[in-house]
Amino acid sequence: MRRPLLALTILVSLLAVAPAAVAKKPRWKLGISDQSAATFVDAKFAPLKTTMARFVTPWDTMNPGRGRYKELLINWVDHARAAHQDILIAFETSHKFPRKAPTVTQYTKAIRRFQKAYPFIHNIQPWNEENRCQQVEGGYVVGQPICKKPKMAAVYYMAARRIFKGSKITGLDILDAKNISCHKTDCALKYIRGFLKYAKPRPKYWGLHNYADTNRFSTSRTKAIAKATKSGDIWLTETGGIVSLGKNFPYNTKRAAKALGCMFTLANSNRRITRLYVYQYFGQKKSPLFDAGLLNANLSKRPGYDVVRKRKARKCHK
Repeated sequence: MRRPLLALTILVSLLAVAPAAVAKKPRWKLGISDQSAATFVDAKFAPLKTTMARFVTPWDTMNPGRGRYKELLINWVDHARAAHQDILIAFETSHKFPRKAPTVTQYTKAIRRFQKAYPFIHNIQPWNEENRCQQVEGGYVVGQPICKKPKMAAVYYMAARRIFKGSKITGLDILDAKNISCHKTDCALKYIRGFLKYAKPRPKYWGLHNYADTNRFSTSRTKAIAKATKSGDIWLTETGGIVSLGKNFPYNTKRAAKALGCMFTLANSNRRITRLYVYQYFGQKKSPLFDAGLLNANLSKRPGYDVVRKRKARKCHK
């Protein structure tokens, strides 16, 4: 009788642990958003097991005379493909003419050149962070010239649909910010409403940078933007734990790791969220500048690295 009793005991033990051993597979896919091709050859990148990567490039990168930006793009794409990443490209303002928004003709010609050079890229964002207004930081103009022009964002979206036929194209790539419901045109909810007046057909995909929710341990902005967009997949095209950003977020890697846990909770909170791209892989030396890296400047791991590697969600509270 010992053998049957022993077998039954083992079977009961296995059944008891089975529910805990089988983790529920998330609805979303995980990617990285980072401007460095070196990301893909760092030894610590592969263990993150990402399947997607996002790169931001000027809308006129493929135009004559843009050699430097073209080289950066070529190098990044080559490395991302070698690392078997599904590529997402986001266009933004020209680095040569940062204050000037292109006409639809200029924009269309430029992205047609891009499509001919990269026919294998089928994930496109017509414009990056449309509602982030421009300012000068460190002698450089940052932000977008269409931050108060949702109609232009719609025009670029429709142009991209004509050029990248059969591709997945986000309608907007909206930044949540601290206040999303103000009456200024660049506030997220008003920008979305303005965009939807002109965008035809309605987008099937939306990009969202929900830094404010993730790092203020909140869910309200993400929920409100999901409600405003009404339908379609939501991609968290930039999200992550801010290590440092001015006086609002003094340097703190542990706080950033907690925010990354909240990021996964946010991703699990809505069935429409199907992708999230963690920004960013490489960090910087301690400074008040923006830093959301998973690694320190010396390439050692920050606490947030293992949060991402383990997909470790935590409640959105401080």
